[in-house]
Formats: sequence, C-alpha cells, structure tokens
Amino acid sequence: MKKLEEDLAKLRRKVIEMGNLTEQMVSKAIQSIDDNNRDALIADVVEAEDQLDHMQLDIDKEAIRLLTVYSPVAADLRFVMSVSRITAELERIGDHATNMCESVQLMVGKAITEVEPEVQQMATIVCEMVTDALNAFLHGDHRRARATIVKDDLVDTLNDQIVKELLSDQLMKEVLEGQRDVAGALSQMLLARSLERIADQATNISEEVVYMVKGRDIRHDVNTDDQDSD
Repeated sequence: MKKLEEDLAKLRRKVIEMGNLTEQMVSKAIQSIDDNNRDALIADVVEAEDQLDHMQLDIDKEAIRLLTVYSPVAADLRFVMSVSRITAELERIGDHATNMCESVQLMVGKAITEVEPEVQQMATIVCEMVTDALNAFLHGDHRRARATIVKDDLVDTLNDQIVKELLSDQLMKEVLEGQRDVAGALSQMLLARSLERIADQATNISEEVVYMVKGRDIRHDVNTDDQDSD
C-alpha cells in the first residue's frame, strides 16, 4: 500500500516538526534562566505555544483519518497510536516550558541572581532527555529510548535535593527574620518542578518509542532496563 506508506511518512515528518519546535521551546526556556536576552527568549516561547497546540490538533486529525481510511495493522497501527500519545506529551512539554518562563520572571522580579547548581544540572539533563527522546522516535531507536528513561531517576533525585535545600531550617529562619524573600526560593522550586515534569514527558515519549518499535508496553514495567534483542 504505497499510499499508506506515503501518508505515514508525511505524518512522521509532522511529528518531527512538532518535536523540533518543542525542543526549541525547552532550550529557550532554559536559556532564559541566566541569559541577558531573556525577554526575547520568553516571548519566543510564549508565541510558540499556540503554534504547538495547532500542530497537535492537525496531527491528531491526520492520525484519525489514517485509522479510518486504511485500518492499519501491526507496526503501522502501533505507529499511529504512538503518534497520538507522543503529540500529547509534546504539548505538555510546551506548557511546562511556558511555566518555566513565568518562574524565571518571578525570580528576576525578586532580583535573584544565583540559581541553585542542582537546577542548572537538572536543566542540562532534561534538555538532553528531550533531544534523545525525539531522536529515538526519529530513528526508531528503542535502545536510545531506554537510555533516556534511565535518566529520569537522576532528575527526580535532583528535584528532591532542591526542595530540601530551599526549604532548609536556615532559609526559613532568614525568611522569618526578613533577610530573604521566600518568592526567590519558590521561583526556583517551581523551575525545578517544571523541569521534573518535562523529564517525565520525555520518559513517556521514550516508552512510546519502545512500544512503537518492539510492540512491548513498558509503561508499568519495573524491569525497563532489560534490553530487547534487535
């Protein structure tokens, strides 16, 4: 079915385009944390959100059309089903990138200049996870998808450390004594929370890639480190 193959390829390109836009939004949101050009970066992220939403609707509509017209089976069916779930995750990543920008504005508004090193470390890992998850989809690489999933635990650990440090007894004492504004600590915790959620979405995309390629649903599989044979 040559026409089906052409339409599936076209659908794949649309998902990749949406993924590229999402990746740019995350990158710009992260850059805005300590970039002097943050206003322009934030404006780009906010503007891209509407475009991302329209992309999701367009892709979902096309996926439904393919299911209705061709009634695909096996690998083709898994691909179309995975596409619909992946676009939902991409849209959520865009939402969290926008939330990050709001947290950055709160942080800057309170004249907070030093960002917790764990936040920066989280940002680096999360950016890599989004890129790797999208590349795994592009190349149908279930091994890269699994390697991306493993990184989620490190992001969760860093998020816990940030919350613990920013809610320390010393910080609370400084807040009560008027030596420190709680909004500064809150903005960084919100940043970390958004990053943690983006990592979750990248993990979900990676799980969909494994399902798409191998036909195995690992969303609730505690043994996700078991490598399938090629």
